[in-house]
Amino acid sequence: VKEAILNDDVETVKKLMKTADDFLSQFKPKIISVDEFKNLIAKNEKIIIFDLRDIKSFEESSIKDSVNVPYGIGLSEKIKSVGNKKIVLTCFAGKLSNVAGDLLNKEGFDNVYVLQGGMMAYNK
Repeated sequence: VKEAILNDDVETVKKLMKTADDFLSQFKPKIISVDEFKNLIAKNEKIIIFDLRDIKSFEESSIKDSVNVPYGIGLSEKIKSVGNKKIVLTCFAGKLSNVAGDLLNKEGFDNVYVLQGGMMAYNK
């Protein structure tokens, strides 16, 4: 991908992105819209937000009281410790969170939701 971008090879980038989108389409986590999410926050609902972005991005801009778990490493263990609270996952655009959320739902965590569109959508 990097080489195609550096060489301004638009067609190759498009093909690679389509392949990535096809791969990601197999994951079907529980989704929460930005509006629903913001309503939960406004109502002071007991939720835990895990931000799967890298540390630098998290430190530059994050949702108040969210917990940084870069790339989701160790996320399953962290979720086990929070009980039945609603858990919301976010990342840059929702792609990494979609994969993590789907896998966690399949592991039996039915209280895990993915913020639709990630931080890009949240910050609009």
